[in-house]
Amino acid sequence: MFTRWRNSHGFGVHSPFGFQFVERVIARQKSYAYYAYADIDRCCKHEHYSHRVAEEAKMLLRLMCFLEPRSIYLPPDSLKIFQTALKGFNSKLRIVRNPLNAGACDIIASSGNDIPLDRLKEFISETGKSILLKDAPPEWHGILFETMREGIMIQGGSNAIIMSRPQMQKVTYSMYI
Repeated sequence: MFTRWRNSHGFGVHSPFGFQFVERVIARQKSYAYYAYADIDRCCKHEHYSHRVAEEAKMLLRLMCFLEPRSIYLPPDSLKIFQTALKGFNSKLRIVRNPLNAGACDIIASSGNDIPLDRLKEFISETGKSILLKDAPPEWHGILFETMREGIMIQGGSNAIIMSRPQMQKVTYSMYI
């Protein structure tokens, strides 16, 4: 538990990419906010989402700003607040809702029941791809980490962020995400 807290604040993260990721995405920025935070808060209030869901949407926005993808797969049953976060990043972002077309995206956001594990393994074996797993079976994290050639995995509970990056040693960190 202590290691997870330390990593979540950047301590013990020795990869420069990983440290920047923690500082810009995981650790909550208290000194400034993104313009789209107001849109997320309005959506949260209008749709009666919990504070936790709003924080997840804000983290998704920060993640998009950090990775700067051109396209993302978002499950058809995902909440409206996540679409709001993605549009807040870039209104020209291509959001794919059909699981059959997910492989052509830069990022796959999956709940573990919309895309089979074999397709996710094939996807993450390509350099420069990322997978966001929410409430997926915990054993999937290790399987996908072993499948990628190089990159970083941030895991916390049943959630994980797996990023395949070129010329980067494979490393995993446990954090509160």
